[in-house]
Amino acid sequence: MKKLLYIDSCVLRETSNTRKIADALVANLQQTGEYVTEQLVLEKLDLRPFTSETLAHRNQLRHAENYDDAMFDLAHQFAEADVIVVAAPFWDGSYPALLKVYLEHISVTGIVNRYTDHGPVGQCRGQKLYYVTTRGGLATDEQDLGWQNIKALCHVYGIDQAECISVNGTDIPTTNVEQAVADAIASIPERIGR
Repeated sequence: MKKLLYIDSCVLRETSNTRKIADALVANLQQTGEYVTEQLVLEKLDLRPFTSETLAHRNQLRHAENYDDAMFDLAHQFAEADVIVVAAPFWDGSYPALLKVYLEHISVTGIVNRYTDHGPVGQCRGQKLYYVTTRGGLATDEQDLGWQNIKALCHVYGIDQAECISVNGTDIPTTNVEQAVADAIASIPERIGR
């Protein structure tokens, strides 16, 4: 069985349109029967940004190549996933701060990538990442700094395919949000090749 990692950074989970689309994506992937799913609800993980003390500890472990410490569990989980789904609503030009903190925790040289004289070489097993987002305004995928950051990190991690599933205008009164979300969900089977 392949591993499907579902990273949920939707703080307003019960009403989140991003979560609705991401849940439908995960359900469609699960219907193939190929995946065992692990879901991370970031607000329940008690992740904290690195401080000088915790970063020094991580670097000490990393330089000693002691990657068995619990500090690296999230990085191992990410690196071992075959497919990754990230649910991240568009906040302030990017994504929620919890997702940034999570990315800091998984971005461990020696687990998700390594560096050579020619730049980073990814070490993640996954070849596909889906980034699901909804935006209140009309920002394009190219203007979404969160999506642009995730695409760049996929290159560093060695994930060859990254796809953004986005819905815009959810805060604009004339937008039929329910229909826009339904349309995004309806497009999922074709996106995943079903």
